[in-house]
Amino acid sequence: MIGKEKRFFLKKTFLFSLVLIGASIILFDTLLKEYYLKIFPLQFGLIALMTVFSHLKLMNAREQNSRKFSTTYLSLMSVRLFIYLVFILVCLLFDRSGAINFVVTFLTLYLAFTIFEVVEISNFLKKNPNSSN
Repeated sequence: MIGKEKRFFLKKTFLFSLVLIGASIILFDTLLKEYYLKIFPLQFGLIALMTVFSHLKLMNAREQNSRKFSTTYLSLMSVRLFIYLVFILVCLLFDRSGAINFVVTFLTLYLAFTIFEVVEISNFLKKNPNSSN
């Protein structure tokens, strides 16, 4: 069963994703029309899913044991970066024509979701000071 805080995080992530999708549609339909890549929805989906998965895992780790949080955080971030690197390399191996657009789009999405997740993790840790040190 998903707890109240986890449901609230999922709702916030959904709303954040809708805002980003809306901004992307507006930008790619007007100012950045020639820079749109067909792989953009896959980029967006991968980063959004990895953010949700890793954040929920971090919430579980913090609830179980605060000492486990650091280890879980480092391992999740390492796995995420590796998955992102493999994704980028595979995509660029198949289509190098829009490499710069692909990387800029990917980094923009990564930065947006990373800032969102850091803010959410900080808020979660402030609300739940689990001191089992």
